[in-house]
Amino acid sequence: METIDLNALKKFSPEGPVKQFLQDTPEMKMALLCMEAGQEIPPHGAPARVMMQVLDGEGEFTLGNKKRKGIAGNLLLCNPDEPHGVRAVTRLTVLAVVAPNPGH
Repeated sequence: METIDLNALKKFSPEGPVKQFLQDTPEMKMALLCMEAGQEIPPHGAPARVMMQVLDGEGEFTLGNKKRKGIAGNLLLCNPDEPHGVRAVTRLTVLAVVAPNPGH
């Protein structure tokens, strides 16, 4: 078993969202996303299920053709090939998991 301290890994940049990959295995890809207010990851698709857990802050998430507010404690789930993206309303930290990993 491995323990990862997500708080210690948080890094933000005024240049744009910071994405740190925590796991990259055939079973899943896991990334920590850190965004300053106003930064955005445009909607895109993935040929696998995507789970986004809001750890801190507030974001406006695009899921398919709908926009949803996400705050700390929320879990957003996307079906395969469903467009998804996020715009940070406040400083935002999200744990994203894609399973299975489409890159393997």
